[in-house]
Amino acid sequence: MGRKNKRGGKRVVPSNRNEKYGEQRNYTLTERKNESFEHYYKTQQIMPESEWNSFLETCQKNLPTTFRLTGNSSQAREVLKLIKGQYFSNMSNIELDGVPVDPPKCLQWFPNELAWQLNYTRSEIRKSETLKELHQFLVSETETGNISRQEAVSMLPPLVMDIKPHHKILDMCAAPGSKTAQLLEQLHSDESIPVPEGFVVANDSDNRRCYLMVHQVKRLSSPCVMIINHDASTLPNLILSQGPNGVEYVKYDRILADVPCSGDGTTRKNPDIWRKWQPGTAMNLHGLQIRLLKRGLDLLNVGGRLVYSTCSLNPIEDEAVIADVLTTCQGSVKLVDISSSLPGLKSAPGLTTWKVMNKKKTWYEKWEDVPTDYHTQMRPSMFPPTPEQTNSLNLQQCIRILPHYQDTGGFFIAVLEKNADCNMYAQKTENKVISDTVTVTSIEDETVSKVENENGTENVKEKQSDNLESKEVLTENKESKLEKVEIVPEVSNKKERRGESPPPLKKQKLQGYKEDPFIFLKDDNEDVFPHIKKFFKLQDDFEMSNLFVRCDIGKKRNVYFSSAPIKNLVTLNEDKIKFINLGVKIFSRTDSPISGCPYRLSQEGTEFIFPFIKERKVPILAEDIVTLLSQENPYIFKMSDEPKAILSDMDPGAVIFVYEPKNLESRPQCCLAICGWRGKTSCRSFMPKLERSHYLRLCGVKLQEKETKTRNEGAQTEKESEQAEDLVPDEEEDVTETESDVQEATTDTEKDT
Repeated sequence: MGRKNKRGGKRVVPSNRNEKYGEQRNYTLTERKNESFEHYYKTQQIMPESEWNSFLETCQKNLPTTFRLTGNSSQAREVLKLIKGQYFSNMSNIELDGVPVDPPKCLQWFPNELAWQLNYTRSEIRKSETLKELHQFLVSETETGNISRQEAVSMLPPLVMDIKPHHKILDMCAAPGSKTAQLLEQLHSDESIPVPEGFVVANDSDNRRCYLMVHQVKRLSSPCVMIINHDASTLPNLILSQGPNGVEYVKYDRILADVPCSGDGTTRKNPDIWRKWQPGTAMNLHGLQIRLLKRGLDLLNVGGRLVYSTCSLNPIEDEAVIADVLTTCQGSVKLVDISSSLPGLKSAPGLTTWKVMNKKKTWYEKWEDVPTDYHTQMRPSMFPPTPEQTNSLNLQQCIRILPHYQDTGGFFIAVLEKNADCNMYAQKTENKVISDTVTVTSIEDETVSKVENENGTENVKEKQSDNLESKEVLTENKESKLEKVEIVPEVSNKKERRGESPPPLKKQKLQGYKEDPFIFLKDDNEDVFPHIKKFFKLQDDFEMSNLFVRCDIGKKRNVYFSSAPIKNLVTLNEDKIKFINLGVKIFSRTDSPISGCPYRLSQEGTEFIFPFIKERKVPILAEDIVTLLSQENPYIFKMSDEPKAILSDMDPGAVIFVYEPKNLESRPQCCLAICGWRGKTSCRSFMPKLERSHYLRLCGVKLQEKETKTRNEGAQTEKESEQAEDLVPDEEEDVTETESDVQEATTDTEKDT
C-alpha cells in the first residue's frame, strides 16, 4: 500500500517534478553565446583576427574526454600495453550509423604516450560494445588510481615544474587534487627510491574541498604528502627543524599557484559561464591573485621555480598579475621561457599590451585615463606596463593555450624563477602614499588594529608589515580631524626570521571537523611496535618514529607511516595550521588467536614497508597471482611449488606475496607486492575488489571470460570455502574495511556533523 496523506488518501507522486506547480517544463540547454564575451576578447586581440571564427566555434563545442596513466613507471607501461593491445587495437574500424568513429588520440606533448584523448558521446558508447568495454575498463582503473581523468590543459603546470625526488613542493590551491596527484607521481618517478627525500604540501582554503582532495591523493599511497587547510595568501612560515643551531623554516624548491579565477577558459565543460560571464569578475579576483603570487614567491627558495596558472584567458588575471609582481620584485624574480619545453604543444605568447573595461563597457588604456569614480573598481596594477618596462619584463615568455589549437580548453601559464630574496611587502608599503583624497578602506592587505591616543581609542586600518621600524597612518579623532599617529610594531626575533616575510596578524578560524591527533610513536616501549618488529623481523634502520596512530587511548586500530620531513612538519607546527590528512596506512589490527602478531599488513603501505622486512616474504609466479585474486581462500596446495613449500614451513599470520618477472617474456614486466594471510591450510590476499581486477588484467586475464568461468564453478568454490576452518576471526570485517578505504572521500576519522 502507498503512503497516505493527512486526509487518508493515497499519496500521489507527480511524474514530473514541476507538476505540483500546475505545469510541466522541459529543461533547456544554456545558449553558448555571449555578446560581451565576444566583444571583450575581440578587442583584447588575444589571437589574430583570422582565427576568431575557429576559436569561437571550438569554445561552443563539448570538451573531449582526456585521461592519463598514473602510478610508478613500470606499472604505467604495463597498463599502456594492455590498453593499446586489448582495447585501442579494436577501435580503428568502428562505425556508428555508417559514420566512422575517431580512434583514441595520443597527446603528443605528454611524455611516454601516457595521456590520451577520447571524443565519444554517451549515446555512442551505448551503441558500441567495444566502446562500452573501454568505458568500463577506464572507470575501474580510475577507481584504483591507475588512470586519472583530467582535462588536457590541467596536466601542463606540473610538467613544466621540473620536479626532482629531493624537492620540497607546495601546491597553494590544490583542490580537487588532480595536479597534486601529478606532482606526487613526478616526486616518485625514480622507482629505486621508495621514500623520496622531498615532499608535497597540498593546501586549500575550502575545508570541504580538502576532503575531496584526500580521496584523489590517497589513491597514490604516498607517505610524502600532507593536506592542510589554510588561506594560501597568509600561509605561515612552517618550521622544518629545530635544534641548538636555531630554527629552520621551510623554503620550497617548487611551488604551484593554480589560483582561483573567472574560469572563462572552461566554457566547453562549464556552459553556464556563457550566461554569467562579465568583465567585472576578473577585476574582483585580481587583488587576491596578486596576494597569492606574492606569498608564493615569499615561500620560494632562491633558485626555485614557481608556476602561476589560471583557466582564464583574461589578461587582467594573467599578464597583469605577472607584470605587477615582476615590477615589485625589481629583478629578483624573472620569467622562464617554456615555449619549447613541451614538443608538440601549440600555444600563443603572452600579451604585452591590453585594455581594461569598466562595468559600462568603456575601455581604458592607462590608469591616468580612469575617472576618479572608478578608482574603487580598478587598480593601477590592472593596466599594462610602460614600453620601457615591457622590454625588461619579457611577458611574451608566458604562454596562453587557446581551445582551437589542439581541441582543448583555454589556459594560461607563467613560470617564474627566483634569483634573490625580495621583501615585496616592505617595498610596497614604502612606495604607497596615503593622501587625504584616498580613503583608508581602499588600501589592500589591511587588518584592523587599535591605536590609543590622548583623545581616545580609534580603529585604524594598518598595513601588515613588521619590517618597518615605524609607520605613519591617518587616524580620525573625535573632532573629525586627520592626525598622524606613529605605530611601533612588536619587534620579533630577527635572527630566527631573517629573510622571512611577516606572518599574518589575524589567526585563521578553524573550519569543518576537528581532526583526531597525529600521534607519532616515540620509543620501543610502545604497545604497538615491539610486536610488529619481532614478527616481521624489521631491519634496524627502519625509523620507528615515522609511524603514527590517530588515538592515544585504547587499542590502536591502524598504524600509519609518513616520511621524516612530513613528521617534523606536523610535530613542530601543530599550533600554526590545520592538518587534514597525511601518511599511508601500513598495519591494521587483527586479534587472531593463530597469529603471533596482533597486526597484519595493509595493501596501501606494502610498497614502503617491503624493503625493511626480512621475513614473511613469499615469492610467487603470475599463475599464483591469478589463484590468489580469483579465489577467496585458496588452499596452499593450489600454489606453485616454491610458494607452497615456503608457506608450509611458515607459521600462520600476515605475509607479503612478491612477484618479480623472471625474464623479458614474463608478464607482467613489473614487480608486484600483495599483502596476504597464511592460515592453517589455506592462504588469501587482502585487496579491494577493483584492485584485484587491475592485477588480474596485468597478468593477462580477460575478466569477462573469467567471470563466466567463475559463475559456472560457483557451487564447487562455495563448498570449498565452507570447509576452510582456518580463516582469520575478524576476516570479513577486515575485507569490508579494506574495500571501503578506496571509496573514502574523507579521513579515517570522519565524524558526523
